[in-house]
Amino acid sequence: MTRFAVPRPQRDSAESYRSREWLEHRLDLFRRFYVPSVSRLGVQALLLCGSEVADFVATRVSDLEWARVEVQDRWRGGWRGTPDDVITRLDSDDALHEGWFEAVDRAPETARVCLTYDFLRLDVEANRLHRYRRNEPSPLAAFRGGENPYEVDHKHLEGTAGTHRIRGCFLLQIVHGANLSNRRPKPWRIDRRASRRHLAAFGLEP
Repeated sequence: MTRFAVPRPQRDSAESYRSREWLEHRLDLFRRFYVPSVSRLGVQALLLCGSEVADFVATRVSDLEWARVEVQDRWRGGWRGTPDDVITRLDSDDALHEGWFEAVDRAPETARVCLTYDFLRLDVEANRLHRYRRNEPSPLAAFRGGENPYEVDHKHLEGTAGTHRIRGCFLLQIVHGANLSNRRPKPWRIDRRASRRHLAAFGLEP
């Protein structure tokens, strides 16, 4: 699941998701990174979109049999799946490791939310791949029981009941300069350079 184009509650950014320029840019990133990564995993993808842009986005992704648009106008959502669903939250401009769902399956049955901390960051402009260190959970997480994956911000997930940490770099975050959350990190957060051969496990060409 990805929050593709949902209006933010902040007044200064509430209008941007309706901009055709912004949507075209998101769709380009989605096609470059998310699609080749997720399409080969044999899962369904839900793209959450505000009601004012849902039809536009649905038309632009209609060729993807494994993806569909779901209308959602609330930033924190409210969407729930079935009790048998395991929902992974992944940004529409990022990529997922091919072994993610196997890692989730190996987690204890008591785990309600599977968290990650470590991930890789691909700086598109500098053409560099880095390992990244952080003190709070990464945006990637899996929710069992069909829970709403956006009810709690990823930075606060660790404090919720029934969490389990999955070790390893299963998220590839794309640094493209057009997303506030993808600003280049402070030097101390960059662990070290990583070989671009790691991109193959995310469905991308090294």
